[in-house]
Amino acid sequence: MHYKRQRRAFTLIELLVVIAIIALLLSIMMPALRKAKQTAQKIICRSNLKQWGMIWKVYTDENDGKLPDCTGFGALRGDWIIALRKDYPTDKMTQCPSATKYVDYSPPANNRGGVFSTYRNSYADGSEDFCSYGMNIWAYSTTHWIMNPNPETKNWGSFEVGGVSTSTIPFFMDSIFRGSAPQYGGYDPMTMVDSPEPLPSNGFVYVYDGIRQFTMPRHGSGSKVGTNVLFMDLSVRHVMIKEMWSLKWHRLFDTGKWKTERARIWPGAWMENLSENF
Repeated sequence: MHYKRQRRAFTLIELLVVIAIIALLLSIMMPALRKAKQTAQKIICRSNLKQWGMIWKVYTDENDGKLPDCTGFGALRGDWIIALRKDYPTDKMTQCPSATKYVDYSPPANNRGGVFSTYRNSYADGSEDFCSYGMNIWAYSTTHWIMNPNPETKNWGSFEVGGVSTSTIPFFMDSIFRGSAPQYGGYDPMTMVDSPEPLPSNGFVYVYDGIRQFTMPRHGSGSKVGTNVLFMDLSVRHVMIKEMWSLKWHRLFDTGKWKTERARIWPGAWMENLSENF
């Protein structure tokens, strides 16, 4: 006599145990997957900036070694966009992979971007594009610039700067708008806000001038969060947030002034644990 083997079903407790194990495995894996994604985005961003370096080199080779003179856009900090617009093939070139979505923050941010969002450019022909990189506009080649009465004493003008290491000059980088001209005092302040503005929930919507436009925690983690920067020697590297004040933004920029101005320029509680080892 043959007996049919009776198929045994899972008990509720066994199902709950399996679900709990799966949930535990996911909780263990998610941080690792998130970190892997962030690392990949950081690498792609650096690759983008490397390609921008080649585009800029071609531009200067075709223009007697000079960088743009900030006369073509109608908005001074965005002249590089008009100068190079025909040379970058897709939006992927203008966007860091960590910041590809546009968020309309409305006033006072208007069309600015955030730590993890793009900014918007609109043109006279009705077209628009979205970017998350910007230029150190002290690099412009110009003798007339409304944001500085004596640009010839500060602006770089070309990649041939003479007497200064080009590996210390920030040129093109992660940004929340088209460009900015960091300097102590005057138009573009060097002081950060005394609140955690860089949170992804609000971007940098209230701090889009001066060094603050570039100084944001888009890449990295812990005390070493920061920004990817293309330097004037066309090298690319990750720069920690506080390290940004030590770079040579313009010819007369005091790269050591941050050492005596910590309390003023870094008041934000969110910056307290960021590294100064650079």
